[in-house]
Amino acid sequence: MPRKLGRQRPSKKIGQKVLIACEGSKTEPGYFESIRKELRLTTLQIILVPHRGKTDPRSVIDTAIEKRQEMRREKSWTQGDKAWAIFDGDEHIEQNYENWKGAIDRATSQNVHLAITNPCFEFWYLIHFRDHFSQINRDRVIALLKDYIPDYEKSICLYPKPLKDLTTQAIQRAERIAEQIQRDALDEYSNPCCSRLPNLVQSLLNLKSS
Repeated sequence: MPRKLGRQRPSKKIGQKVLIACEGSKTEPGYFESIRKELRLTTLQIILVPHRGKTDPRSVIDTAIEKRQEMRREKSWTQGDKAWAIFDGDEHIEQNYENWKGAIDRATSQNVHLAITNPCFEFWYLIHFRDHFSQINRDRVIALLKDYIPDYEKSICLYPKPLKDLTTQAIQRAERIAEQIQRDALDEYSNPCCSRLPNLVQSLLNLKSS
């Protein structure tokens, strides 16, 4: 008896892959993994690359490049996939400027997108709740953040609650900070900044409706 043919359900293929190499082992990976889970993006792979004990910017960039090369060898990296590196600014600039500058140059030459927070990733959390345009250190960032999240620790998950509904405001505040940096003719990664981190977050959120 001939087999009955029916309409085959098209299989969903993995679409754009986003490779994210993070300096931190808790805060950044936890945030992006929470976005991935909350959006339930079956056509997206966010590949979080943990650091290997070294948290200097050059090591983060090298980790992203090595993972991308591995995926290319496995034929799992396609045109349109993107590699990102996320790390802080202030302490790295002060402690080892050559490493910092070398990391920026290497990322540019190797097409690794940069999402740099200065002074720290928690500054991105802070501007979900308030504007802040003046120079600030990481201890002060944490202190101000605890005005809104009293029990804040690096290991706690802040997405989707309370950050999700405040993301648009955070992106707008980050854009105003970037405009101030440009207006004052300062370096793109000056303190404070969330350089291109909002672009990465928005690109992930846009995939929900694509």
